[in-house]
Amino acid sequence: MTTLALLLLFGALAIVLLDGNWRQGLLVMLAIGFLQDPIRKLTPGQPGLYVGLVLIAFVANVLVFYQQRNRLDLGLMLYTEPAARVWLGFFAALILFQGLNCFARFSVPLRAGLGIAFYFAPLIGLWMGFQVARDQIFLRRFLQVYLGASALVAFTVFLDYRGVDIPLFKEVGGGILIHFRYGFYTYGSSGLWRTSELAAWHLAASACLAIAMGFASLKPESRTFWFLLALGFGFLTLTTGRRKGLVLVLVFLALYLLLFSRTSNSRSREQIFSAIFGSAALAFAGYNLFLITAVGDNFVEYVNRAFSARGDLWDRFNAFGLQAAFRGLDSSDTIGLGAGTLVQTGDLRLPSLNTSGAYGNTVFVSESGIGKVLTELGYPGLIVLLPLGFFLGRAILRNVSLLRQLPPPTANLELGLLCFGLANIPFFSAAAGVYGDPFVLILTGISVGSFFAVPALVIQRNRLQLQQQALLQPSLQPQP
Repeated sequence: MTTLALLLLFGALAIVLLDGNWRQGLLVMLAIGFLQDPIRKLTPGQPGLYVGLVLIAFVANVLVFYQQRNRLDLGLMLYTEPAARVWLGFFAALILFQGLNCFARFSVPLRAGLGIAFYFAPLIGLWMGFQVARDQIFLRRFLQVYLGASALVAFTVFLDYRGVDIPLFKEVGGGILIHFRYGFYTYGSSGLWRTSELAAWHLAASACLAIAMGFASLKPESRTFWFLLALGFGFLTLTTGRRKGLVLVLVFLALYLLLFSRTSNSRSREQIFSAIFGSAALAFAGYNLFLITAVGDNFVEYVNRAFSARGDLWDRFNAFGLQAAFRGLDSSDTIGLGAGTLVQTGDLRLPSLNTSGAYGNTVFVSESGIGKVLTELGYPGLIVLLPLGFFLGRAILRNVSLLRQLPPPTANLELGLLCFGLANIPFFSAAAGVYGDPFVLILTGISVGSFFAVPALVIQRNRLQLQQQALLQPSLQPQP
């Protein structure tokens, strides 16, 4: 049965890609991304390689797209900061070197291949996001399909929370028992997603993207729909028992409102904020009238756990962020242990080289994104990543200044995608486990990459205006 499902999915992908339709191919990729987890759950042995199915589909789409265009357009993508192109080249060369380094140390090709994919997936996602955003109509369709599919899977999270017990709702690996307080502990809800942590990320991501779609809508009723959907996704993050989901939404919202207030006009701010407050009022009424009896008596435990995160944020970021960075460099053997060394998530006993070249056991928390990257890439990674981050950050700031030259719906959507990507950075730094998922990396990469299309959109808009003026010019001439 699972084999048939895979054949149907990749058969559909092959049909649309053979026709050169990479846009439809990306939509099929979304379907594969959502279905790979339930297919894995039903497959004997629950093979871990199934998480890479979406990456295969994504790379196939990228190859078809590149074959049609036969150019990278990096000059246009990094129009506001050309120096970033040079450092992207250094980064790509570094990852290839560290992949060979990992293979030389462990002689496991799969580990090295997964490590290279971990770094290249968001990089390719950035590039593909830039290309997708140049077609704003398709970008909206892509987000709508993702949010629609996510809403369907989100409903299974609610069913899981309400106690529906079927094999498809069992977490891969048995799940982690979450201790809410003394005397109350349970497993978080995951629905069709393979773990509660992954469910929390997708629900939070969907809430953020739905908010961005609401800001980018022209019609009041559309704004209300997207904001209500975002509140629904945010509500369901609580049922996963994972605090990171709600915090991700709040960080995104704080960033978005800050940048939106600085880049938009007063009329747009009034319309958006009135829609937000109206949606919140409708959601509050709906909760008190319908949901309050459906969430169960223990829901307050989930709420209390979610809001307890504020007391642990700094301690967690300090332990898994700042301190892990130094521990990562100490464990890196200077040049790095190689891309793929920490391909697993959770606590891992690493083989690390000492001065005699023998391997010893070192306990390292690979949940830290900073620690993971610096352990694998070492000091060469630090030398490359710091200037690369500086130049990409400067390009983003310069693109923000160009937003006023775009129509408000386009500018608001691009700003929302940027804020979503930025909100993920601190969570990757301190909790990298979920970011080992290629689907997560691809979606994040596409979101951030779309913002690099802002200069191209401005150029395209200015060119269109000049063409329209040229067409109108003869009619403005005085008639003899």
